[in-house]
Amino acid sequence: MTINLLKGMGKAYKTHIRNKASKKLFNNPSYKPKLQHPVITSVKPAKDLTSRRKSVDDLVGDINKQYEKAGVKPGSSGSKIKKKFWKKSSDIHDKYEKDVKASKKAKSTQTKKAVGAAVGTGAAVVGAHVGAKRKWPKYKKFAESDIKTVDGKLKLVPKKKD
Repeated sequence: MTINLLKGMGKAYKTHIRNKASKKLFNNPSYKPKLQHPVITSVKPAKDLTSRRKSVDDLVGDINKQYEKAGVKPGSSGSKIKKKFWKKSSDIHDKYEKDVKASKKAKSTQTKKAVGAAVGTGAAVVGAHVGAKRKWPKYKKFAESDIKTVDGKLKLVPKKKD
């Protein structure tokens, strides 16, 4: 099948051919195309749900006890109060968990910094020791010997090499 092109139709025909090829490629891709938004495949449950549930149950139990003492029958106003305090306790619990997580992160960061500083200090001391041995022969003699008492006097004795 041949198409007779009119004057000025060359661009449109080339675009049509290109679109046809891209449509064919899109329908049968040789690779897995990426989506614009990630697909949620699983949901991680919140941490510490048992203690959270326990605190909410304790809260509801305390409110019910107060109702019984006051002689009030739980109704819609009671449910609103329970819901209000449940939300408050949930917010407090979330804030607590967030603070604990931040505290742990800060502690680990500080620990890493302290270890890094200790390693740096150790390296500096070793470097200074090596430099001092090169610069001052008396320091080298002192650093490479043991101090022992000989005839009641302190003497420098060469270290025994194993």
